[in-house]
Amino acid sequence: MMKKIISILLFVCVAVVSFAQNGPTVTRVRYSDTTWHDKGFDLYIGAGMFIGNKYNANYYNGSNLNECGLDYVLYNNTYWYREIQQEVSRLYPYISNEAELTFQLDPASNSDFNWNLHYKLNVMVALGARYKIRDGWGISLSYSFSRLTTSASMLLTTPSPSGNQRERPVVEFHGKEDRSMFDLSMSYIFNKVHPVVKPFVELGVQFNYAKVKLLDAIIGEKHYNMMDPYMGESYYPGMQGYDVVYGGSGFGFSGSAGLKIVVAKGVSIDPTFYFALQRLAIYQTKNGPEQYQTGNRFTPNYGVLVRVTMNDFFFSKNK
Repeated sequence: MMKKIISILLFVCVAVVSFAQNGPTVTRVRYSDTTWHDKGFDLYIGAGMFIGNKYNANYYNGSNLNECGLDYVLYNNTYWYREIQQEVSRLYPYISNEAELTFQLDPASNSDFNWNLHYKLNVMVALGARYKIRDGWGISLSYSFSRLTTSASMLLTTPSPSGNQRERPVVEFHGKEDRSMFDLSMSYIFNKVHPVVKPFVELGVQFNYAKVKLLDAIIGEKHYNMMDPYMGESYYPGMQGYDVVYGGSGFGFSGSAGLKIVVAKGVSIDPTFYFALQRLAIYQTKNGPEQYQTGNRFTPNYGVLVRVTMNDFFFSKNK
């Protein structure tokens, strides 16, 4: 999937450069044009793909190393436990509805479940402004957003006769997270490299906010919210839940690099690679085996996007 996206972006870049070199409007752009490095503002919007780090995705794997795990559903509530027993017995008639249920990684097959989850490739949108100081230098302020998702499954273990190879019950996990990122950066445009194609770099600090939108365990047709909407109280039918919030603010460092492809005196298309070293509020909170825990650490995250940038000349009445 990632290779296809990169191929499409490269095709767009080549097409734009070809148009810029042959089109009648862009041929007027010269090295002497100071539109992109004189004092003033650039504004941009962009969209692309965001790749979240797998270590933070482990927050959604149902492990008891997390503040929200399957223990809450399977063991901390008698009513839900009984309901799960009945559902498992309905789906797998050879399992008694009184069977003791536990969950663990199937040692016979790593494909059944992997504690190290991965976020799926998700859409990223961004908008920002850049104040040009002088000679290609500027200060940028940007906001970007991505809704990250992940999913996995694992096996329930149940008592069975020795050597029984029958199918075992499956638990699915689904996680959804909203991540907002604010970046304050110093930037530099290499204006004199080419009249049409201008490389640029950005480096700065980031403030982020991550919010868990969904953390569900699914067994058969039963869906269970692992985010403890009942504030530690045992669930009973008809019980009113609370609007709980998991996540919070964090910080980090970010950088971008790309090409500013000038298609008109006030407009450019900027293929951009984005990098962020983030310390998020979503992480495993309990100690465990080294390979299974994330801890509250800095983790690298990546993005590939295309920005459409307009400078103050675009909005000028004297064009």
